[in-house]
Amino acid sequence: MNTRAILGWMYLLAFLSACDGGVTPPDTMGSGGAEGLDAADQAAAGAIEPGQQIPDMVINEPAPPPDQTLDSLVIDNPLQSLARESLNKGYNITNWLEQESFNGFVNYDEAFVEALAAAGFESLRLPIDLDRYIVDRSAYFSGNAQFEVDPTLFTILDSFDEWTQAHGLSLTIDYHQYDTSLDLAEPLYVDAVVRLWESVAEHFAGNSRPDLFFELLNEPEQSAGVDSFAQSEWTAFATQLIQAIRAFDATRVILFGDVQWYGIRTLITRTPFEDQNIIYAFHFYDPFIFTHQGATWTELASAHDIPYPYSADRWTESLGDLGLDPSVQPVWMIDQVRGYYAAGNRSALRNAILEAKRWAVDNAVPVICNEFGAYPAVATKADRVAYYTDVVGIFEQLEIPWQHWFMLIDPATGTMDPDLSAAFGLN
Repeated sequence: MNTRAILGWMYLLAFLSACDGGVTPPDTMGSGGAEGLDAADQAAAGAIEPGQQIPDMVINEPAPPPDQTLDSLVIDNPLQSLARESLNKGYNITNWLEQESFNGFVNYDEAFVEALAAAGFESLRLPIDLDRYIVDRSAYFSGNAQFEVDPTLFTILDSFDEWTQAHGLSLTIDYHQYDTSLDLAEPLYVDAVVRLWESVAEHFAGNSRPDLFFELLNEPEQSAGVDSFAQSEWTAFATQLIQAIRAFDATRVILFGDVQWYGIRTLITRTPFEDQNIIYAFHFYDPFIFTHQGATWTELASAHDIPYPYSADRWTESLGDLGLDPSVQPVWMIDQVRGYYAAGNRSALRNAILEAKRWAVDNAVPVICNEFGAYPAVATKADRVAYYTDVVGIFEQLEIPWQHWFMLIDPATGTMDPDLSAAFGLN
């Protein structure tokens, strides 16, 4: 007999002994036993031993949803071939130029790019906070200096342009901020970003490589340090940036991601821009409770032992066993944990990604996923291998190019774990 059944019988006996013989037990007893009562009632009824952890979850069998279908994967747009050839098997150099000022190519130099190519990666997304390279930035934003770009920016970009060409990788220049400086209510800020993209576009206007891409601005919410960002506001700003690039380069392919952290659900509500040289990007970190367990910058810093895929044998009746507390984590997060038996599987992931592909097919525009991954601090390697095998397999099946976020190559040795390499379908 399982734990819930035992608790139910214990409570039923306690309840009947405390009540008059003619009293009918509550309806919850018929289907859930003690589970239908709150923790205090369970303890009072004698269903919980002193010091025993109180169940606050149910161990369900896996319940993956039915697989959704798509009639066609065909995207009638020449950019689809470019995206699949040049933006697949991608790598992000993280926690460097998006959060620090440049201090030399200490870890990430040509040898690192060569190591990426040797590992089987074919594209490089370079997150970089462009406005760090405004000369005397503080004075400029105070209205006390003219706009001027530090030539260091072009030393960095030209180096990666040269190295990626030399080793057969594409290059995406990704305007990526961690300092939350995005402020569309500040004209000086808006002007600065427009002029930065004008400067970058002008600098590369004579560069004929088709696999050099400009990504307008990563995740507007992260850039501004807010929980939400109006799609209409972001669209208007993005339009300005597109126009700034087009003033110097009429055909350079631009990457655009939507609000809600480059979310699929928002992207698929959008009418594509009139500009024909845009590839649409989304980020994918489902199931968040698995991919971000232990991540110190989230409310899942204390979380651990969340498996992938969901397994009843590895689950628990207590949130505390997973390092979670409803008084700490938000309701939506706890709901994800309790519903993980239905969401922690390949079918659920595929159905979510399929919606992006459906939108792409319907609108004849390519989509890519240029961020996904599982934070490696506490998730086991075996679980991450299972996750990457599923997600990369889905991307390949749906013909969606991908670029991974969390670092995989050791800059000191230039090597990658062979089990993870196999999960990504690399060399």
